[in-house]
Amino acid sequence: MQQLTRRHVMATLSSTTVLLCPAVLNAQTDLSINWEGVPDDRPIGEDRLINVAAGPAEVDVTDLQPGEVAVIARPTEDPEYSNTGMVQYVAIHHRTEAQIAFGAANDREGTVQDPAYFVVNLLCSHRGKAIGLTGNAEAPFACTDRGSRHSSVYDATGFGVSGASEDEYLSIPEYTLQVSDTQVVLQLA
Repeated sequence: MQQLTRRHVMATLSSTTVLLCPAVLNAQTDLSINWEGVPDDRPIGEDRLINVAAGPAEVDVTDLQPGEVAVIARPTEDPEYSNTGMVQYVAIHHRTEAQIAFGAANDREGTVQDPAYFVVNLLCSHRGKAIGLTGNAEAPFACTDRGSRHSSVYDATGFGVSGASEDEYLSIPEYTLQVSDTQVVLQLA
């Protein structure tokens, strides 16, 4: 089983792109900024990136703090992920109290197993580009393709609030979340 630790990297980007530090990501809460140079084939802005093998995976995310997001990357042969280099990126977002309250009123029935954790595929519903994490509590997910005909932005329930994916939801992977007093484990099918 993979275990999330504070040593996981802040973001994994190719050497030809700019490495975004937390201060820069927090500045990106204004989604109208220029995202030039940000890759659209992988997410940005995660607090931790965890690489796992293809197939079922089990990840201990106990150390994830409210407001933080871990991204699990696993290879896939599903052609739906052709724009992300045949990698499925799954986010687990440990929600803040405000996001839990928002989710209680707005989550899609049957998609959230524990209101404190939101699990979602980071694949834009418009053209299958990667979704980045914005640092904005009200709109934490945004497509990394910020072109004029794209620029999808999603709220804390994965609902498209603007851009090409407005009124559409991000997809939810098959998963099981086991939460106890001492441990939180995400199992991906």
